[in-house]
Amino acid sequence: MQHRGQLLIWMLLVVLVLAGCGGATTPTTESPENTAENATEAEEAENAANDSETGIEEQEAVTGELTFSGSTTVQPLVEQIGVVYRETYPNVALNIAAGGSGVGIQAIQNGDVDIGMASRTLKEGEQTEGMEVYQIAVDVLAVIVHPSNPVKEITREQLQDIFTGQITNWSEVGGPDEVIQVVIREETSGTRGAFDEIALEDEQNTPDAETLITAGEVEQFVANTENAIGYIGFGHVAEAIKVLKIDGVSPSPETAQDGTYQLQRPLQLLTGPLSRDLAQTFVEFALSSEGQEIVEMEGWVSVE
Repeated sequence: MQHRGQLLIWMLLVVLVLAGCGGATTPTTESPENTAENATEAEEAENAANDSETGIEEQEAVTGELTFSGSTTVQPLVEQIGVVYRETYPNVALNIAAGGSGVGIQAIQNGDVDIGMASRTLKEGEQTEGMEVYQIAVDVLAVIVHPSNPVKEITREQLQDIFTGQITNWSEVGGPDEVIQVVIREETSGTRGAFDEIALEDEQNTPDAETLITAGEVEQFVANTENAIGYIGFGHVAEAIKVLKIDGVSPSPETAQDGTYQLQRPLQLLTGPLSRDLAQTFVEFALSSEGQEIVEMEGWVSVE
């Protein structure tokens, strides 16, 4: 009997121990794979934050001044790009002057500025050693007349004859019996250079032409003169004037890109061997997707 009692006590103890083990909570452990994955994600997030911080610090560390001169057509585009550029590089000052494409090209040749602006293809001999040319947009040249002029389109041949003085009356191209007042830009203008090359094939302008300095002056003159005809960059076209079709095609970004409208030219930035290294940051920004969005917003055709 004593032996049996001891056996019962022993069995009771075993049951209690087993019950205690069954009720214990087994600690949860993460697998090595999950632990490594979480660690990697944390490291990546930390690295991204550090990279962003480093990028901002590097941008703020970029300091100095960039000087520009050249095309009066490119100048306002560069100014708009410059506004957003300085949001990225707030410690860079921009000194943007104009003067015409010829002035910008010569300034880079002489090392007088960091970035030149040109609104025409460089002529033979103008791209000197160490000079780099970057096209940032396409400008479409628009031929403009007074809104009251009934003429809606002319051919390239008629356009050439008007500006060289072979056609002198609007009646010769389907308009009123009025003497044509031709308006051109001054000789250093990139717009003038592009128009003379593309439209006139380097023939001489009529000596009776009115010569004006800026695109704005040409637009205002034509808007106020019923028998006038002139040309400006498509980005400057306003409601106060009327744009002529050339060979049946209206100027637009689409007709410039597909080549059906042929009065177009490149808008370019120029750097030279004496340009500050800082100049490259502006060129790269102008060619970035953000810079090209500004190009399109300003009415030009992007190069993307």
